[in-house]
Parts: sequence; C-alpha cells; structure tokens
Amino acid sequence: MSSHRHDPGASGISPLAHQSVSLEGGASGFWGAASFEQSAVFEPRRAPRTATVVAPVVPVERPKRFRIGSLSWRFGLPVLAFMLGVVGFYSGVEVTERGEIADADLLTILYYSLSLFLFGGTDLGTPTGGPMWGRGMLWIAYFLAPAIAASAVIDALLRVLSPERRLARLRDHVVVAGAGQLTTLYLQRLRKADARAAVVVVVPPGSPGTSELRDLYGARVIMGDVASPGILRRLGIERARRVLLLTDDDFTNLDAATQILAEAPHMGPDVVVHVSDLRFLHSMAGTRLARRCQIFNGHQIAASHLVQTSVLDHFRRTTPRDLVILAGFGRFGETVLEELQRGAAGSFDHVVIIDSDAERRALVFEEEVGFTGEYRRDIVSGDLRDPSLWKTLAEEVSLARKEPVFLLGSGVDRTNLRTAMWLAQKYPRGFVMARSEARWTFAEEVSREAGIHTFSVAELVTQSMPTEWFEGR
Repeated sequence: MSSHRHDPGASGISPLAHQSVSLEGGASGFWGAASFEQSAVFEPRRAPRTATVVAPVVPVERPKRFRIGSLSWRFGLPVLAFMLGVVGFYSGVEVTERGEIADADLLTILYYSLSLFLFGGTDLGTPTGGPMWGRGMLWIAYFLAPAIAASAVIDALLRVLSPERRLARLRDHVVVAGAGQLTTLYLQRLRKADARAAVVVVVPPGSPGTSELRDLYGARVIMGDVASPGILRRLGIERARRVLLLTDDDFTNLDAATQILAEAPHMGPDVVVHVSDLRFLHSMAGTRLARRCQIFNGHQIAASHLVQTSVLDHFRRTTPRDLVILAGFGRFGETVLEELQRGAAGSFDHVVIIDSDAERRALVFEEEVGFTGEYRRDIVSGDLRDPSLWKTLAEEVSLARKEPVFLLGSGVDRTNLRTAMWLAQKYPRGFVMARSEARWTFAEEVSREAGIHTFSVAELVTQSMPTEWFEGR
C-alpha cells in the first residue's frame, strides 16, 4: 500500500506496507517544551541503540559516618540542666535570696528550675547550705541553663544573618537541583516518605516558585548554577545523603555530576541525573559516568511503569496476540513502544502508529531504537480527531473482531479523553488508555463510567521513582 504525506492538521490514513520506517521524536525537554509531542532536531546515528534504563552503578563502599546530630544535643543539654536544678533544689540546697525554696513543693521547685534559663533567673541568689553535691549540681545548672538560652538566641540570629552557616552544619541532607515539575514531584513523594529530611534546592536566578519550595516542602533554596564549583562547595555534597540533578539542561546535570564524583567519589551510587533527551541518554549508556551514578529519563520510567502495571495485565487476560494502536507518537509514545519491545515481546503481533508526523517520527525511532521484526506495523499519518481516519483503519485491520489496546498519547488532554471515550463506546472489547499531562478528578470519574483507563504522566513518573531515592542511609 502506498504512503501519503499529510499536513499536521489534515485527516486521513496512510497505512504503509510493512516496511522499516523510523521515527524522529522525542528528545529534549521534560515538561520544558510546549507539549510532549515536540521533537528535537534529527541527528542520525550509525547503528540502532539498545534500550536504556536507570543505569546500574558500580558498587562503592560508602564510609560510615558518625553523625553528632543523632545524639540530640539540642534536646539533651536543656533537659540535663533542668534536671540538675530540680535535684539540687530538692536535695535541700537553699539560695540566698529565696530561703523558702528549701521547703517548697515539687511544682515550685520545677518553676524555679525553669527560671534558670532566663538571663539572671528570678534573682534567686547563690546556692548555700544543703549537701555539697547538691550545691555542685545547682551551680552547674546556674551556668549551663543561661548558656543554653544564650546559644539558642545567637544561633537564631546567625540563621537570619548568615544562612551559609546553616549549610555548613548540614549532615545527611538531600540536594536537589532544578525548579521544574520534576523537582516538585520528587519533593512531594520525599515528604511523604521522610517529613523531616533536610533538603537544599538549587534553582537558577529568577526562578518562580521558590516560596513554594520553602513553605510547602521546607527546603533551603539557593539561587545559582549547580554546575558552578562555588555553588557545589557550599552544598556540603560530601556529607549529603543524596544528590538529584533535575534541571532542564542535560549538560548542566551531567557536568555537575562529573564534578561531584571527582570531589566525592563515594557519592556515586547516590547521585541521580536526569537526561531529558532520549537520544542523548542512549549515547551515554556505556560511559563511565553512567556506570558510576544513576542516569534516567522521566518519560522512560513512566512508560516502563505503565507497561508493567497496565498493558501487560491486559495482554495476560487476552488469549490471541494483541493489536496495539499508538495514537500520538511523540517522546512518550516512543518510550512506550520501546518498553513493549523489551518487556512484552511475543504478547502482541501488530502495532499501528498514528501521528500527524508519523513517518518522520518512525524514521527516527528506527534509527535510534530500532523496530524488531516480531510484529507487523503500520504507519498512519493523520489527525487522530478525524473520524475518517478511524473508519479507514477499522476496515484495514478489522478492529471490531479484535481486542485492541488503544493508547491515546497526544499532547492535548481533551483530545485524548474525547477520542478515548468514543473508541470505548465503539469497541467495547478494546482496552483504551488516555494520557493527560496532569491528574484531573473529573476525567477519572468520567473514565470509570466509560470503562477507559486514564493516567497522568507526572503521576507515573512519581510512582516509578525507585524507593531508594527517598530512603536514608
């Protein structure tokens, strides 16, 4: 069957005979572009690339650290000073200005012991009488309690006047670079797993949403370039629990990771790097940097999660090998097909790719990932909103007699949902999935009524982040 080219907004179907075509597609920007479907400049490669996942890291023995914070000095010293005062008063020690304390009840003794934390106390006078050990304990409380109070005041002032000092004292903290949605998604899940973890977020100057990072997630925010040696020195990377480089600039993330591993090699397994360009991610797969730290792509882990949790379950429930229809073949559609080829081979025997720029995107996919020869494929250039496209497709592949998997993955949420509802009504035996950029409550309710499955890419990314990224050491 011949192939026809269409303008992006045109309708129609152009199934291509089962020839190898490759796709462009998917590369730069994770939520940074106007939509998921924008593609990057095509840069041909010499050979197909193997699939890339969160890279396994070279095992590194981390040094055991003695953390003073675990001793809770801030809590223990005030309690010690208070107890010394209580025991000293209770032992019968008198004071020169308040002789009645020797015969006071327990509540009165507790009150006067607390007053020692005020500068000058309540003019109790000096200890006198009573046992020697009691006077010694009271004298210690006399000096220790106001010193603790003074140090708390000084520390509060320094926090306001010298935020650098707070960073220098951090231990076992999490460093996150980036001000985008990926950072927000990570922090949301981190706070559910560990509400008290110290977090430092590095954002470019002038980035919006810094107040949200402070108020909602309790993060310390630093303005600057995370790849700057000066910024990295301020972050106390060698004492950190984990570093996540999630900016929209792949080179910035990789450059910062290289500097971090040069200065703190033991951090390798705990350095997480996001690479938004799938083709660049593939080219990085075999490098030493990729082996030492964890490199991932948001679309890829989201697609893997969707295939493993939803699509494979449908494949298991259906006896014949399935037909998969990918309506929208941008970066997310590419990664879904890549995951299907890798994790569900043999479960499907026919794939139809629909996109307004399907032929070009298929060419890039063939170049970068490669179609396997285990299934038939058709490339359809057209607008998925066009009823004539679906009518022609139904005639070509006999949709009514199959149990197809429909994945509506264009960059427009309402188009995906509307088309999915129509397909679910027309083909009740099909498994219909509709992608959205965010989670919509009304869409979930409507989807349940229509018998379709809606999913948010952002939510998939959050769910598919490895649990170890949120755990302490």
